[in-house]
Amino acid sequence: MGLALNVAVLLRGWLLAHHANGPVATLGVMDCGFSEKAFTKAIEKVSLWASADRPMSAPRYFQMCGGLNDLSSIDISKYEGADFEFDLNNESLPPELIGRFGVVLNGGTLEHVFHVPNALTNISRMLRPGGLAVHILPMSNCVDHGFYQFSPTLMLDYYAAAKFDLLNSISLHFSPQSPRWLVKPALLGSYGEGLIGTFDQRIAFHMLVARKRPDSLDWAIPIQSLYGRKFTGQRHLSDAIEWFSPFEIENGRRIESGKPTEFRIESFASNGGLMWGATLPDYLPRGDDSTSPISSSLALFEDGKLLGPPHSAHDTIQKIGRGAYSHWGGALFLSSSDGSDPNTNGRQYLCKL
Repeated sequence: MGLALNVAVLLRGWLLAHHANGPVATLGVMDCGFSEKAFTKAIEKVSLWASADRPMSAPRYFQMCGGLNDLSSIDISKYEGADFEFDLNNESLPPELIGRFGVVLNGGTLEHVFHVPNALTNISRMLRPGGLAVHILPMSNCVDHGFYQFSPTLMLDYYAAAKFDLLNSISLHFSPQSPRWLVKPALLGSYGEGLIGTFDQRIAFHMLVARKRPDSLDWAIPIQSLYGRKFTGQRHLSDAIEWFSPFEIENGRRIESGKPTEFRIESFASNGGLMWGATLPDYLPRGDDSTSPISSSLALFEDGKLLGPPHSAHDTIQKIGRGAYSHWGGALFLSSSDGSDPNTNGRQYLCKL
C-alpha cells in the first residue's frame, strides 16, 4: 500500500486532532511515496535531515503523527515483510490481534478483499475501545484496481450501524497529471440520491475515520440510509461529522481560498407538504440544475446542526422532510428536522458556502 503526500498530511491532521494512541496496524506493508524533506516542508516543521532528501519510512511517518511509535503491518502473506500473516476474508481473527490496536489503517487493501463484511468485522475486532478505524478507499475511476470501488454511503452507514462515532469523511479528487487535489466533505447525499453519471474524469478517493466506542458492535448489517430513512425514520447521520468548505491541496499544502460565506435565512414560503422555499441572494453561486445536479456545495444548518441530505429530490423534501434540502438554481428548498414551520419554530437557519 502506498501513501501519497497529500493524503499523508490530511491523515496526520486527523490523528493529531483525535489524539490517536498506538499501537498502529496498517493493512498491508505501507510505503510512503514522498521524502521526509517534502513532508516536513508540507507540515512546516524543521527537519534534522533537511539537506538529505531521504525517503520517508512508515515508522518515521507515524512517529511524526503525535509519537505513534508502535507500528505493525498485517498482510495475507509475509512476502513484503508483514509482521502478522492473516487473510481478512477469514471469519476467525487470531487471538493476538483482538483488541490490540489504537489505530487500524486501511490505506489500499479493502478493495482487494473479496469478503468485505468479514474484513470490516476483523478491523473492528482489532481495535480497542477508543481506537480509530481509518479508511482510504477508491471511489471512482479505479476500474480493475481491485474488486470494488466504494460509495461513501457504505462506510458511513456501516459504522453508524456498528455504533462507532463518525468523525471525518472527505472525498479526494485528482488527476495523475496534476499535483493539485480537490478536497470535499463526503457526507450522506453529497453525490445525490441514486444519481449516476455525475462524476468527471478525475480519480476520486473516499477517506474516513470512525472511533470505536465501548458499546460498538464487531458485526453489523446496515440499511442504506439514503433510502432507508424514508421508511425507518432514521436521522441524518452526517450531522455529527465536521463540515468544511471545499478546498484544494498541492504538495501537502492547503491552498487558501478565503473564508466560507455565511448567511441566515429568516423568511420561508410554503411549497406544499413539508417543503419550504427561500430565495437566495444574487451574489451567491447558482445551485444545482438538471445538467449539474450535485454542483452546489451549500450546507444548511438548523440551530448549528447540519441538515441533509443535500441535493434531495423535491418530492422527497415534500413527503419525507427530516432536514432534506436542495439548493436549486437561485433558491433553497428545505424541510425542518421535525416537520415544523421554520417561520415559527424559533430555530435559526444558517447557510454556508
